[in-house]
Order: sequence, then structure tokens, then C-alpha cells
Amino acid sequence: MRHTNYIGAFIAFICLILGQPIQAQVHQLTMDNAVKLALDKNRDLQVATLETAKSAQKVQEARGYALPTVAGSAQYLYYINKQVSFLPGSFVGLSDNQLATFRVGGSNALLGGVTVSQPLFQASVRSGIRVAQLDESATTEALNDVRATVVTVVKKAYLDVLITQEQLRLQQQRVARNQQALKDSRSLLAQGRASRVDTLRAFVTVENLRPTVIQLTNRIGITKTILKRTMGLDELEIIDLQDSLRYDEALFSSPGSDAFLDAVQARPEVRRLELIEKLNREQIVLQAAEKQPKLSAIGLVQSQSQANNFQLGDYKWPVSSFVGLQVNVPIFTGFRTNSRIQQAQITRRQSETQVANLKAIVRAEVKIGLANVEEARLRIETQHQTITVAELGYRITSDRWKQGISSRLDLSDAELSLTQAKSNYLQAVYDFLTATVDLDKVLGRVK
Repeated sequence: MRHTNYIGAFIAFICLILGQPIQAQVHQLTMDNAVKLALDKNRDLQVATLETAKSAQKVQEARGYALPTVAGSAQYLYYINKQVSFLPGSFVGLSDNQLATFRVGGSNALLGGVTVSQPLFQASVRSGIRVAQLDESATTEALNDVRATVVTVVKKAYLDVLITQEQLRLQQQRVARNQQALKDSRSLLAQGRASRVDTLRAFVTVENLRPTVIQLTNRIGITKTILKRTMGLDELEIIDLQDSLRYDEALFSSPGSDAFLDAVQARPEVRRLELIEKLNREQIVLQAAEKQPKLSAIGLVQSQSQANNFQLGDYKWPVSSFVGLQVNVPIFTGFRTNSRIQQAQITRRQSETQVANLKAIVRAEVKIGLANVEEARLRIETQHQTITVAELGYRITSDRWKQGISSRLDLSDAELSLTQAKSNYLQAVYDFLTATVDLDKVLGRVK
């Protein structure tokens, strides 16, 4: 009975534990931590990393063509009708123009051997290795490009969450100001110093602001979902952002006078295209090498035996072997090699055009990126002063309204101007931060 009570108590305890809601772990994320998580968990980056591993194996494969090839073979044959050999008829008393047939060999035939082939001269092997190495380097630059893109996207997604949170906070402040105005209006109405219309207008203003609060609250969840997906986190994970949306010009390092040249040298996609151009040049050499002769050393060791039974211990296993040189000289391939050379030359010209086009795009992106940063910085300075003036105007208008000097409409206009000034400043800070993130990618400064 005592054991039964213990078991019942244990089961009840387990049920109690299982019945409690499991508290999900909250990730306290700074922007730097978000970037580190993304570099570790982002699936696009994982795919690009695997691609670099595959290109490294291609280099090993290309080098393998310069190594000897060793192949073993074994064969068993059962002759339903034994092999036939032909001899001159004179051997068996027939006329000279007749042939005699003899069935020779055993019913069971066994054959085994080892073949070795070592390339001695094959120009395509060296070119193939260089092509594989260039492809590996280009794939590494593609990985760097994906990494820079992931870092940029994560930072911008992080900023999207921050600005949405700040917009919600700004809207909640606006609701609080209008709720206070509604409270003051009701108080003044009770004193006979405000009209019922002003009170109704204040009530309607407060209620019209509530849907925006709901919308922004929902948008925070959406932007966090996008951020988690970009970082590679599960949808059920809970994140709490620790950074704030603030303006600090010291965080932005202005590029030098040769920003375009620095960007061209630092951008991984530019380096990748330049490597692809070199790869395409080497492809021409590789295809041309197919016209050259190929020299290989070959060898064979072989043993065979035949018998009419399976008494393997009585079998004779004579061994034959040879070594030699094999030359393969292409004479006519149906113009396939020439066609492949022409294709490689066209591809090289395409890559040259792509490199020139990308450099022109980089030049434009640098110019646009610098202009966006400067524009956002000027807007921040202007809006910072505007907020100070708007706050002073709202306080003066609020005091005048309480004294019955200003109308409710004047107070609404002052409150709207204050909200707009804060919203414009918030948007300018967001635009400045996103512009610096974009500019870092444009200049190739994302590490």
C-alpha cells in the first residue's frame, strides 16, 4: 500500500509539471549578437559554405587526373559450346584449300588482371587544375558576398523592428497627450469653460488613435518574424532587442577620396567576376589543349586458366604482362573542339562586359550611398531643432487652451505638429542608420 501511494504521488507530481506552461527562453539580442547568430544559422549562408566545400573537392578531382589509374578486373565464363580453332586441312589429311576445326579449352574459363595507366603528357590536366582552383577562389568570393548580404539584411531587419517599436512608443505618447487633453476638456466642460463639441472632438481623437496602436503592435510581431527568419531562428523563439534607435555620427566613418577604387577592390562580387573572367580565359586554354596529343604509360598483369571442372587446386595459372607507351593524337572530332573553343571565347567576352558593367554599378552605388547618408544626416539636424520648437509650441498652446485663450483646434494642430516632428526625426535616424548599413556593403566594409 505504501508503494502504491508513492507511485501515485510521483505520477501526480509529473502531471503537475507537465501541466505547467513551459517558459520559452528569451534571446536578449544586440545587433552584433543578431549578426553572429545569422552567420552561424542562416540557411543561405550554410548553402554557400557547402558550395565552397564542393569546389574544393573539384580541385582534388582535377589533380586526380594527373595521378595513375589502377583498375582490377575478374571474369568467369562458362562455355556451353567450347571455343573453335581453325587449322589448315593438310594437318589432318585434308586438301590445302580446306580448313579443319577443333574445339579447344575447358568449359570453365577464369581471367583476372590489373591494369595501370599513368599520364605522362596531357596539357588539359594542368589547365583543368587551374580552372578548378580559379573556380574555388570564385566560390569563396561568392560566399563572402552572401555573408555581406546576410549581415546587411539582418542589420536592416533589426532596425525595422527598432523603428516599429519607436513608432509604437511615439503613438502611445500621442494617445497619452490626447487622453490628458480629453481629461482637461471634461474638467473645463464641468466648469463651463469649454464646449461639449471640444470634449467630443477630444474623445473622437483618442479613439481614432487606437487602431494605429493595434496596427503597430501587430507590425512589431511581423518585423520580429522576418528578423528571426533571416537569422535562421525558429519561429517559436522569443527575442528581445537591446539596442535603441539613436543617432551617433561618430559611429559612421566617412570614406576617403578614393571611395570608388576602395569599393572595387573590396567588393567580393567584383573580385568574383574578375576571377570568373580569368577562369573563362583558362577555359579557352583547356579546350585548345584537347587538340594536343596525349602520352601515357600503360601496363597490364594478367592471369587466366581453363578447365572442365571446379577443382581450382589443379588449375594452371599462367601469368602474362606488358608495359608500354600509348599515344592518342586527335585527328578529326567533327569540329566539336573548335566549337567549344569558340564558346569559351564568347563566354570570356561576356565576363569582361559583366565586370565593366558591375564597376559602373559600383560607382553609381557609392555616389548614391554617400548622398543618402548626407541627406539623412542633414534631416536629423533639422528635425532635432524642429522637435524643440514643436514641444515649446505645444506647451504654450496647451496653457493658452486651459486659460480659454486658444481653441481646441489650435491645441490639436500643435499636438499634431509635435507628433509629426518626432516622427520625422525618428524616420531620419532610421534612414541614416539604414543608409550607413547599405553604404558599408557598397564599400565592401562588411567583414
